[in-house]
Amino acid sequence: MTLRIPFSTLAMTAAIVVLAAGCSTQSRTSSQAAAPAPATQAAPAPAAPPAPPVPEGMSYDELTGVLGTGNEKRVRQELVGKTVALNLAKPKGRGVPAGHYEVDDTDAIYFRCRTAAPGFAGGEISTKVSGYRFVTKAKQKIVDLERCAPPEPVRTAAAPAAAPAPAAAPAPQPAAPARSSGGVAKAGMDAQGNVVDSSKVEAGSGRTVKGLNDYEGEITGNPAPNSKFSKLQIGMPARQVTDLAGPPTDQGAYITGKAWIPFYFGADRHRFEMTYKGQGRLIFAGGGMGDFSSGHLIWIIHNANEAGYR
Repeated sequence: MTLRIPFSTLAMTAAIVVLAAGCSTQSRTSSQAAAPAPATQAAPAPAAPPAPPVPEGMSYDELTGVLGTGNEKRVRQELVGKTVALNLAKPKGRGVPAGHYEVDDTDAIYFRCRTAAPGFAGGEISTKVSGYRFVTKAKQKIVDLERCAPPEPVRTAAAPAAAPAPAAAPAPQPAAPARSSGGVAKAGMDAQGNVVDSSKVEAGSGRTVKGLNDYEGEITGNPAPNSKFSKLQIGMPARQVTDLAGPPTDQGAYITGKAWIPFYFGADRHRFEMTYKGQGRLIFAGGGMGDFSSGHLIWIIHNANEAGYR
């Protein structure tokens, strides 16, 4: 027996199928249109500039606290080798040791740079303490510093630069002049450290040494061949010096603290000087203006070309 379905029923079924397919397609299209577009990524922020240099070390307030806690020997043990951060300035008052710096002009604390950067005239520094002494007569506290120079800037990693476009080969540059083997010459000296004019030598141009009986002084220049000065030590009394080096070619006293005087190491008010032809000069501190036999040797200036007369 054959089952017969009326034509109207088949037509209605086909219409429902077509309508359902259309609705499904429209729903998918609406969902795709309603989906949000992906967000655009923001450009990376530029790198921050390098931080300014910050001096590291003991502050001036901390340093003054140590200076006021004990005697000279104890303070030296506490400070030598420590790093300090200071803002140095040239002193303007009278009676200040030549070539020294200060931080506060209301106290009697001064700083001496054993070495300094070219052109250094004060400012922020970070360095180590290399010595300390107290000048009783002038009531001055002198702190020796290893090196006075501005602090180095903080190094930061640089961002990789884009590859430059190829450029034409640069023109050949002239050869740079050869560097001199010597260093920068100081007043009265040549680049090799030899004294050429004793009258122009400045305090601090040599090396500071510890001598007899805890005396501290300076030795400048290089000894002449067979120099008798090689037998001498800082802190020796004047009579012992003449016993070892013999009588001087010339001698005399002078008053310290004047701008026209080239010799100034410490805060004493007068000095005694002996000159030796072909060897150099010896500077003594202490004793009286009329009798310097009780003075002690505080500065040896080697000069093979010394004329012998002041």
